[in-house]
Amino acid sequence: MLFDSKMRALAHDAVDALFDHVQNIAGRRVVDWQNSDELRGRIRIDDRGGAEGMALIRMLMENAIQLHHPAYMGHQVCPPFPSAVIADLVISTLNQSTAVWEMSPIGTVIEQEVVRWLADRVGYPSTSLGTAVSGGSAANLTGLLAARARWMAKHVDRTLSPTGRTGESDLRPARPIILCSADAHYSIARAAAIMGIASDDVIKVPTDVRHRLDLIALEAALRETSDVMAIVATSGSTATGAFDDLRAIAALRDQYDTWLHVDAAHGASVILSERLRILVDGLDLADSLAWDPHKMLWMSLSLGVLLVRDGNWLRRAFEADAPYLFNAERAGDNIGEVTIQCSKRADAIKLWLTLQMSGTRPFVEAMEHVANLTEYLYKTVVASDDFEPMHVPEFNIFCFRHRSDDETNAAIRERLIRSGQAWITSTLLKGRRVLRVTMINPRTERGDVDRMMSALRTMARTEAGE
Repeated sequence: MLFDSKMRALAHDAVDALFDHVQNIAGRRVVDWQNSDELRGRIRIDDRGGAEGMALIRMLMENAIQLHHPAYMGHQVCPPFPSAVIADLVISTLNQSTAVWEMSPIGTVIEQEVVRWLADRVGYPSTSLGTAVSGGSAANLTGLLAARARWMAKHVDRTLSPTGRTGESDLRPARPIILCSADAHYSIARAAAIMGIASDDVIKVPTDVRHRLDLIALEAALRETSDVMAIVATSGSTATGAFDDLRAIAALRDQYDTWLHVDAAHGASVILSERLRILVDGLDLADSLAWDPHKMLWMSLSLGVLLVRDGNWLRRAFEADAPYLFNAERAGDNIGEVTIQCSKRADAIKLWLTLQMSGTRPFVEAMEHVANLTEYLYKTVVASDDFEPMHVPEFNIFCFRHRSDDETNAAIRERLIRSGQAWITSTLLKGRRVLRVTMINPRTERGDVDRMMSALRTMARTEAGE
């Protein structure tokens, strides 16, 4: 298979079809609902090949969940900006691996520039380090590996005998403990399992009435627990979009001499907005943080970033002897020295290209727009007599509930998404089934919100047999 005239024509046709698809998206359903068996029957692989390329591409477009649809208000997966989509084509064609400098000099330098730009926005010092990763899960794991590097060094220091030698009796096994919110992303527990940390040593701290990490409960856990390896705070929780009080948590981190990692995969981007940045006040005090540009910076999947305030601990976490890849004369240039990945796609190019072309204004406008829409939905629910809010939204995630029972709330959400009129999600919040919206599409307007609520009311009446 070559880059010949036939493939060039297919590429042109595909780009035209994709742009037409997005521009005309409001005339479609958010999804043409089919079950797994129906979809599987349409995509069976034939070893002989021979299928027409554009027919396959159109089939994919028609059967996808339409993230660009203004009635898509579902999961934390964005409709990407076109500059990111175009960059993805360039990235895939050039196919550079950025783990090793000599395999992608410009791609590596671009990633380092993007990471430095993000670190500067947070307010991290020049000694900070970071790396692009696949997303928040990988970023959280990487941040906790850096935390463990510090924790292990601290523990060895404490077990040294007065002679400066470490004896067998001095090296008693220690248990690294992670304290996190009851609403922490599941990737925290999964990261701990990967690291060999027992599930009982990931202690979930209750949340307060605003669904934030409860500071009184956190301090009690710190007093009662020895060998705390890290506190994990959240900026933009998955369930409600809550932002923990980072400045207060950082003070407890200092008092108890531990590590503060912030899962800001969803919320870190608000730091670009003068109006919204108050939500992440104190983010610069974190020892490490996760940031997903493929969420609220509208980059296509995947582009996450992990930042560590003291880059020494990130390097310590990934010390490895690999002379076939890393050599002394290029020390510091090889990103693979501070990341799990060896095969590493040059995804940072997407954000670099967008920033170079448009600056930060499109991000800020989009964030403030979806925040305004979320507030509009909240006020709409408050003013209604058939729905109730479950919290006051801080950014662009909001949970509410039909004034009935759990079964009805689950059923009307299912009816809604199968109808294709809108796409929202559902979750359990403090034991109750709720409806959950993530406003993540800059195309969404108030009229789309009103139509979604009207459709939910219709589904509720249908469910009640009216």
